[in-house]
Amino acid sequence: MRARMATAVAVVAVTATLLGGCHVAVSGSAGLSPADQQKAEVRAAQAAAVDGALSAMAALPAVGYHSTAKDASGKPSDLTLRVTKNGTVRGALPVDGQIVQLVEVAGQLYLNAPAAYWTAHGAIGGAGDEFATGWAHADPSDLTLDPSAVLAPAQVSSKLRMVFDNAGQLGEPVRAKLADGTEVFRIGTGATVLQVTAVMPYRVASFTPSLLDASTGKIFGDELRPEALTGDALKSFHTDLDGAVAALGHPFDSVAQVTVTLSDNKLDCNGSNGSCTTSVQVENSLVGGDAQGSSVHLVMTSTLNADSLGSQTCTAEASVAPNTTTPMTCTAKFKIPNRTAQYRVTSLPTAVGQVLVSFDAAGVRQKLAAEFSALGG
Repeated sequence: MRARMATAVAVVAVTATLLGGCHVAVSGSAGLSPADQQKAEVRAAQAAAVDGALSAMAALPAVGYHSTAKDASGKPSDLTLRVTKNGTVRGALPVDGQIVQLVEVAGQLYLNAPAAYWTAHGAIGGAGDEFATGWAHADPSDLTLDPSAVLAPAQVSSKLRMVFDNAGQLGEPVRAKLADGTEVFRIGTGATVLQVTAVMPYRVASFTPSLLDASTGKIFGDELRPEALTGDALKSFHTDLDGAVAALGHPFDSVAQVTVTLSDNKLDCNGSNGSCTTSVQVENSLVGGDAQGSSVHLVMTSTLNADSLGSQTCTAEASVAPNTTTPMTCTAKFKIPNRTAQYRVTSLPTAVGQVLVSFDAAGVRQKLAAEFSALGG
């Protein structure tokens, strides 16, 4: 009987000890301090805002990126670059102090840039000046940045989300107000900042371009301000692209080069009317580029000199297939005095060529119509 009583007491003692331990654990987790609770709420609000803003960006059909850059004279210029989710691009980029207009459609990049840009990128002779008169097909590597690959909405969202996953390293979230009064979370420190609206509907207000990569930061500088393109804004983007495609004309090929060789120079003069015709064979040889999808625009110029009559020039142009030989002629006319005389005439012909890429504007516009129809614009 005593043994049973002792056992019963021991069980009671153990039970009391366990209940006491449970009581202590509960009283030790009474809750966060008001300051810690407020900090947790701000972090939660920031997390919801960033997640909502980046999710919204990833789902956009197109985005317009606004930036401010200085042109070659140092004058600030507001630039806009619009990019669809599929990588179709229209807008302007600052590249090495030059403002470059670009169109990227059907996977091909076309640039309109000052002669100084082309000269800095390897254009020789008068090619830079000629390229500057219109549009030129280019390789994305010419820009340091391929906008279709880097700035499509989903790519930007993904990259910024990766940065935000490490946001604890960028300092505490801070609320701020933009110039228009919009309240934002300003996340980051120093030269790298992401700003998202603090209230719904959440959106990315701005970010430091270098958050994407170093080359993007080099081109755009301190800030990119994305704008969602939907509804009428998306339709306007489509309209502007259609106009840009129509303006491309016959783009130069900045990637390919052509060498031109003259042979069989002949000169035929008609003494009765003072005209002299230069005839020459012009051979072109394509270096780089696509011989099947391009043509060569030739310009032949002949300078004719006649004793005591001075000099005259004439030109001829032709669009021919690459790697061919083409006969070209041009005629100049001298004013002959009304007397019997003979004049010695010499002809000095030269020729230059530029490679043009084949461009099916109607076909490209048809592809754009299908793309924007699917996007809602």
